[in-house]
Amino acid sequence: MIKSDALVSIIVPVYGTEKYLPACIESICNQSYKNLQIILVDDQSFDKCPEICDDYAQKDERIIVIHQKNRGVSGARNTGIRHATGEYIMFVDSDDELYLDAVEKLLYDAKQYRADIVSAKKSIVDQQGRIISEDEKNEYVIYRNSEAINLSLEGEKNADSACAKLYRSSFIKDVFFEEGKNIHEDGFFIFQCYLHKPLLVQHNVFIYKYNYRVDSNSRQVFSEKFLSMLYFCNEKERLTLLHYPEYTASVNNMKVRTHLQFLQILCSTTEKKYKKLQRQSVRMVCQLFKYHKPINKHHKQLAWIVRLGLYPLYKAAVYYKYYR
Repeated sequence: MIKSDALVSIIVPVYGTEKYLPACIESICNQSYKNLQIILVDDQSFDKCPEICDDYAQKDERIIVIHQKNRGVSGARNTGIRHATGEYIMFVDSDDELYLDAVEKLLYDAKQYRADIVSAKKSIVDQQGRIISEDEKNEYVIYRNSEAINLSLEGEKNADSACAKLYRSSFIKDVFFEEGKNIHEDGFFIFQCYLHKPLLVQHNVFIYKYNYRVDSNSRQVFSEKFLSMLYFCNEKERLTLLHYPEYTASVNNMKVRTHLQFLQILCSTTEKKYKKLQRQSVRMVCQLFKYHKPINKHHKQLAWIVRLGLYPLYKAAVYYKYYR
């Protein structure tokens, strides 16, 4: 094992998760690696989260609690970044948990490979506490220079999540989450990190427990906030073509994937004001269909449904089955 006394700052945005927050905090406090700065950012939570944060801060001197007016998860993370003093930074969502050796494993990899970013895997835990993830392979993949950008554009699993990663603070000192947009904001933050050509180590081992919740932000019906999916898609396209035009094909694949995701969530609404956006997304998928690399069987099927002009029928069937 590589010896290290580096301070690791762990940033936890906190809002409306009183049921899960104690387990989250304890999973961090009980890490096998002890030199931690634990930053709990209470984003004006309406439940008992503020009190829970303060109680834990009384028990563990490594915990810093910041109470702020509501700015959303991105605003809370940005506050944490500005207060972080560690050589490395991690993000943990307040309804998730870390495996007890998570920091130790990531820090070992960072030191061994002199990595700017180390990425590991999330295990998915259902509402009954059962782990429903695939088996881990405990293998390493190293990405250099602009290779990480292509990883993000191609939709590699976990590539667009800010969690289950360790960042060298000096590498991301000028990178922040875009506030006011709450869908795909993680992916755009990671994308901006990758623009700086990191040495990225991907260690295929589970270090993070993602608690699957029906009421989580990623599983709501369509609302205006989902428009940020298209905004971030356009920003990724603009920045990639500006700096790395050689990845045009990957950009087109990313656009098809994003518009398919948008069309899927659009199935949950029948509001006529979104018809124009629906037509634009259908047209985009059809125009760039040849670039599509499906991330799963469902995306492959949906792409063909759209290309064959069957999306209106598909949308109606999904809406009446699940959302009526």
